[in-house]
Amino acid sequence: MRFLSDRRPSAAVVAAVVAVIAMVVAGCGGSASGGSASDSTIRWGVKQIQANWDPIVTGSTGATVYLTPIYESLFTVDGQRKVVPALASGYEYNAAGDQITIRLKPGLTFQDGSPVDAEAVKFTIERIKTQENSALKGSYSNVRSATVVDPLTVRLDLGQQDYQIPYLLAVRGGMLPSKAAAQADPAKLNSAAPVGAGPFKVVSYDPESKIVLEKWDGYWDAASIKVNRIEINFGIDPSTLVAGLRSGVYNWAQIDPQQADEARKAGFDVLASVDRHWSTQFLSLNTNKAPFTDPAVAEAIRYAVNPDEYATKLGFGLAVPARQLFPEGHPAYVPALDAEHPYDPAKAREILAKAGYTDGAVSFDLSGMAVLSGQVAEVLQQQLKAVGITANITLLDQANWGKGYFGKQQAASVYGYVGRDSHVQALTEHFDAGGVLNLSSPTTSPQFQEALEAVRATPIDAPDYEAKLQAAAQAGYENGSTVALYSVPSVVAKDRSISDPPAIDGYQSWKGVQFTPGPQ
Repeated sequence: MRFLSDRRPSAAVVAAVVAVIAMVVAGCGGSASGGSASDSTIRWGVKQIQANWDPIVTGSTGATVYLTPIYESLFTVDGQRKVVPALASGYEYNAAGDQITIRLKPGLTFQDGSPVDAEAVKFTIERIKTQENSALKGSYSNVRSATVVDPLTVRLDLGQQDYQIPYLLAVRGGMLPSKAAAQADPAKLNSAAPVGAGPFKVVSYDPESKIVLEKWDGYWDAASIKVNRIEINFGIDPSTLVAGLRSGVYNWAQIDPQQADEARKAGFDVLASVDRHWSTQFLSLNTNKAPFTDPAVAEAIRYAVNPDEYATKLGFGLAVPARQLFPEGHPAYVPALDAEHPYDPAKAREILAKAGYTDGAVSFDLSGMAVLSGQVAEVLQQQLKAVGITANITLLDQANWGKGYFGKQQAASVYGYVGRDSHVQALTEHFDAGGVLNLSSPTTSPQFQEALEAVRATPIDAPDYEAKLQAAAQAGYENGSTVALYSVPSVVAKDRSISDPPAIDGYQSWKGVQFTPGPQ
């Protein structure tokens, strides 16, 4: 047996920020000293409003950085992307590789006192597979059933050989909500009262503006958590975030790339590298809706987009052009894809003409989130206009956009993602039937399915694992309905008194993060 070693800012926030700006204008601004070892409170400012708090419902990996303090997974990944234990202590596969048995650590509970046991794992997996608004159905499509072996042991029976399951059960895909809370009221768990087994427990929540978390001593690795309190302020006007850092209203902020230089000059640490957190922006096309029912239109769009323009105009020196979903250096990055669809507007026009489309004949509605996607949509609109395609932009709030996107109702949308813990999960969510990021779902391709089966059947430490992974990535992208645009780091500005968090791709860990006294 293999076992591992063990929308809108609140009135108070607006008032505070306005006061700070007034002081700065008057020449009385403060310095970058928002945190202290005595209070150990992370005051976090973000422009988005978090709509979902149930990890089963949350479709965006970027949004799960707000969930990771509350929830814990069965496994997690370290800085080398190796699976390490969390709520689980280990696992074993059967000889055929189509069954995995997971053993849980003894004596663990959720924040409501209910047990972290095999029944809770089974319940969560069944909810993932059956709940109508589950965003993880596609990722768990190869998990046929969960069986309780004993109170601390659960067995997953798979549809086919699949050595990726430990990655799937790590971080986002393996976050366990309280069974008791989900049984009592799943809607409340998602919208108002999240309960997990993570390092921080919710003590107050205002859906429009703020969630307050305090360190939970019942966490299995509580000794590694040095921060006592996290206050996440939502819906903040991004133009006020750096001013809020200067004043101490925040000491940690998710900022836009164009604010990175301003934050550095103001004396804050800026974390902005793709080995820590990266986002690939992309265009999703729905091949079940006109005009994308015609493959020629999607093919023309691949030649019409100019990734270099996005990186130059929107990346502020931090972005790189993307012609596939993974940045260079990622195990699923395929060098050949970078040359497959070069920017060629003449070629795009030629494809449309051969398919019988006159200039201006192709038109569609382009959706996006107002808080995130406006500039990306505008650049895309102009690039498509140059080849005779009309894109009518509709920007929505996160909740209404999500209903259309995750419900597969939109014809096209711009969006972004920050990777997945499982390499195969990243592919299935873009290209598989039921994939949360596959706007054309349930459409998938036989080429991708064949390559997917091959990589799932390959142990992750096998010599040919990466080659098979890249073959699946290539088959998915070439036969799918996602068009990559550009990759950019997710940028965090923080007070210098706060130590750097672990550099784990696509995941926000608070282990070891602490406050240190600044210069006097």
